Amino acid sequence: NGNFFVRSYDEVGGPPAKRFLNKNFIGSIGGLEMAYSLNKKSRLGLAFAKSTNSKEIDYSGNVIPVTIINFHITHINNFFQLFYDRNFSKKISGLNYQVGLFYLRMNQQEIEIADRLNGGVLVEERNYKTNKLEEGGAFIGLHYLKKIDPKFDLGIKSRVYYTISTNSFEAITLTPTLTYHF
Repeated sequence: NGNFFVRSYDEVGGPPAKRFLNKNFIGSIGGLEMAYSLNKKSRLGLAFAKSTNSKEIDYSGNVIPVTIINFHITHINNFFQLFYDRNFSKKISGLNYQVGLFYLRMNQQEIEIADRLNGGVLVEERNYKTNKLEEGGAFIGLHYLKKIDPKFDLGIKSRVYYTISTNSFEAITLTPTLTYHF
């Protein structure tokens, strides 16, 4: 998982004196999908995926006496997805393309340290329940599958998520897949 949003904060401009908002671009993602075959070439599916991006904070304050040691701030995305999956072509067996819509709920941890004049530390986790953090968007993807058993396929999938509500790219993913056919 590569998350574009987690690197978009301005940590240096204006008060408070020190901010820890950005997380690492590379994170992890995992999820579960179910798809219904419309015909031999296409499927309609529902999916849930959870991605996590974090950053370790080590800070010893000269602004106010605050020390932070080995503390991880995280950003969690919960993707709820509806998608259409179709075989790319007869020539390239096992290659599918996907288009879909997603609804996103986030949990974001942040730390802000104020200067001596306004002295204080804010450690906050913002989420849907308390801050109504939610977005909506669309995604496109490619999925390559190789049959390893009559009921199982092994594959790799890549998706690009675009958040329509903020007009920006949200994430890019590359995940291994194991598919079971009922």
